[in-house]
Amino acid sequence: SHCFLAMYSARLVSRHVRYLTKSTKIDTIRQSDPTTKYDFIPAEGRDKGDIVDVILKDFFTIEPHSRALGITAETGGYFVDWLVSKCLKYPHSYRILHKSTGKLIGVRLMSAWERGSEDDFDIDIEQLDENNRIIHTILGNLKEDFWRLRPEAQKVLRRELSFVHSDHQRQGIAQHLVHLGLDYDLLRSKGFDGIMSEASSIANQKLLLKNGYEILATTKQKEYIRSNGEPVIFPDETEAVKLVYFNLKKASNA
Repeated sequence: SHCFLAMYSARLVSRHVRYLTKSTKIDTIRQSDPTTKYDFIPAEGRDKGDIVDVILKDFFTIEPHSRALGITAETGGYFVDWLVSKCLKYPHSYRILHKSTGKLIGVRLMSAWERGSEDDFDIDIEQLDENNRIIHTILGNLKEDFWRLRPEAQKVLRRELSFVHSDHQRQGIAQHLVHLGLDYDLLRSKGFDGIMSEASSIANQKLLLKNGYEILATTKQKEYIRSNGEPVIFPDETEAVKLVYFNLKKASNA
C-alpha cells in the first residue's frame, strides 16, 4: 500500500508540475506580449503636440545624458519641437497608448537620412549653455563619423528617440518597438542600406546590440569634461553615447 500511495503521490506531483510549467509558460507569453496592454499606433503630423508634451514632461527626467547634464524641458524644448516635426514627415514613427487609460506612455521617433544632406536645425551652438553644448557637440561628431565609418551606405533610417514612461517599463515595449513596422525588403527596395542610432542610455545600447546592431563608435571620456575641469557624472551605468548600426543588406524579417 505504501508503494501504491507513493506512486499515486508521484503522479499527482508530476501532473501538478506539468500544470505549473504550462501555466508559467502561458503567463510568460502574456507578459512578453505588450500588445495585450498597449496599442502601438503609427504617429502622424496631428500627433505632434501630444508627443512633444510627453517628451518634455517625462523624457528628460529619466534619460541618463539629460539627467547627467541637467538638460530640462526649458533648455531642450526648441530641439525637441524641431526633432518631432522632422520625424513626423516620415512613416516610421510610433506612439504607444496604454489601453486601460488611453494615456500616451511612449514613442519611437525615426527619420530618413541621405549622404550629403544637412539637417535644417538652425542653432548657434556657441549660444547654448555648456551642458547643451556638450551633448550637441557629441551628437554632431558622431553624425560626422557615421558616413566615414560606413562608406558604402548612401541612405539610412535614423532612430532619433525611443522612450517609455518609467511606470510602464519592463513590459516588453522597448523590445517590441525595435523593428516594429520595418519591412526590410520594402526598405531595401526604397534604397535604404541600414538603420543607425546614437544610443545614449546603457539600457538602449544593450537592447539594440541584442537585436543585431553593431557598435561603430563610442564617445570618449574627454568629451564629458566641463570647462572648469569637472567630469560629467552619470546617474546609472551609462558611460557614453554609442553609435550603432543595423545592416539591412544582411537582415531578414524571417
